[in-house]
Amino acid sequence: MTQSAVLFLQGPLGPFFKKLARTFSKAGYVTHKINFNGGDRLFSWANVQTHYTGKPADWAAFLKQYLVEHRIEAVFLMGDCRYYHRTAKPVCNSLDVRFCVFEEGYLRPDTITLEPHGVNSLSQMDLSQENLEKITPCLAKSDHTIGGTMKRRTLYAALYYWASFFSRDEFSEYRHHRATHPVKEGFYWLRGFARKWLFKSYDKQAQFRLDNEFDQRFYLVPLQVHDDSQMIFHSPYESVKAFIQEVMVSFWKHADSDKVLCLKHHPMDRGYTEYGKFIEELAINLGIQDRVLYCHDIPLPDLYHHTCGVVTVNSTVGISALLHHLPTKLMGRAFYDIEGITHQGSLESFWKEPQPVDRTLFKQLHSFLFQKTQINGSFFKHYGLTCNNSLKFYEDFLKPISITQPSERDSERPSSERPSVPSPYSSAA
Repeated sequence: MTQSAVLFLQGPLGPFFKKLARTFSKAGYVTHKINFNGGDRLFSWANVQTHYTGKPADWAAFLKQYLVEHRIEAVFLMGDCRYYHRTAKPVCNSLDVRFCVFEEGYLRPDTITLEPHGVNSLSQMDLSQENLEKITPCLAKSDHTIGGTMKRRTLYAALYYWASFFSRDEFSEYRHHRATHPVKEGFYWLRGFARKWLFKSYDKQAQFRLDNEFDQRFYLVPLQVHDDSQMIFHSPYESVKAFIQEVMVSFWKHADSDKVLCLKHHPMDRGYTEYGKFIEELAINLGIQDRVLYCHDIPLPDLYHHTCGVVTVNSTVGISALLHHLPTKLMGRAFYDIEGITHQGSLESFWKEPQPVDRTLFKQLHSFLFQKTQINGSFFKHYGLTCNNSLKFYEDFLKPISITQPSERDSERPSSERPSVPSPYSSAA
C-alpha cells in the first residue's frame, strides 16, 4: 500500500511547520517541504526537502510536476494570498490535491484556523442562514489556554529575515509578500516597542474618557495592518488611510452630534505606520476634532463594554465584537458578513440605525466555526498540543477518503499535456 504523501509550503514564522512535518511523519505520512528562501530553510524539516530557486513565472508548472511525481494528497500552507500560494491553488484544484490553509484563529486567543480551499473571504464554508439554523449551539471554549506569544514572534521574525538576507543570492528569483531586509524589519519592531511605551500615558487618558465621558456614545474603528492581505486583496481600499478617510467623512456627515469616533491602531502595525497626524488634520478640516480619538494599546475587550458599535474592513476583530453582541458594519469582504449578524445597510444608515445582532444565529455561526475550522493551539508555542490537534483535525475533516493515483491521472492526459519542466531546484537531505 502506498503511503500518503503531504507537502508543506510556507508556514508561520518559526518552527511550527518543522514540528508539524515530524508529527505527520511519525503518523506514517511521507512529508515533503519546498523552501523558497533561507528563512524557510532555517525552520524546515521533512522526509524530502526541496529548494525552489526558479522564477515566479515557472512556479505553477514546477509545482504541477512535483505533485504528480510525488503523489501528493494534500498541500499545507499559511496564508492563501501570498504569490506562491495563490498560484498553487488552481494547480492543486486541477489535480484534486487537498489545499489546506492555516491562518490565525478566527476565535482567538486559543485557536488557529485550518480550512480547505481558502480562509477569510476565500472560505468556501456553507454559511447560508438555512445551513446555520441547523446547527446546535455548543460551548465553544478551548481546553487549553495559550497565553502571550510576542517574544517568540519577535525572535522568529529576526531569525527568519536574517537567514533570508544571507541566502538572497542563492534564492535570487524569490518574490516575498512583504519587505524582508532584516535591518529594516528590526528597526520597525524596535520602533513598535518604543511607541508602545510612548503612547501608554495617552492611551490611559483616552480609555478613561471612553469608559466614562463617552460611555455607550462612541463607535469603535479597529484598523488593520497596512499590508494585510485582507486589505490588499479583499477590500475596495488602496490603503488604510483611504478607509480612515471614508469612515471619518461619513461620520461627520451622518452621525449624531453627540456621538464620538474612536480609531484604534493595530498592535502588529505599530512600528510600521502611525496615523495620528493624518487623523488629527482630517478631523480639524471636518470640524470634528472634539469627537475623534485615536488610540493604540487599549485592550479591545475593555472597549467592547463601552462602545455602541464597530466599523471594520474585514478583520476577525469583528467576530469578537459580535460575540459581545455589538452592531458591526463591514466595509470589505468577509465570510461572516451575513444577514442577521452584521449590518447589511450602508455606512450612512449604520450611524443612524445599526442593525442588532441576531444572538441565536450568531451562536450557531460561532459554534459552526469552532467545530469545523478551529484548532486549539498556537503557531508559536505548545507545539506538541498544536501539531497533534492539527493532525487529528486533518484526518477527521480534510483527508481525502480516496484519491486517484497520480500515475493514473497522468496516463489519462495526452502526452503533449504532460508536464515537462527542467527542475530549477536542488534536493536537501
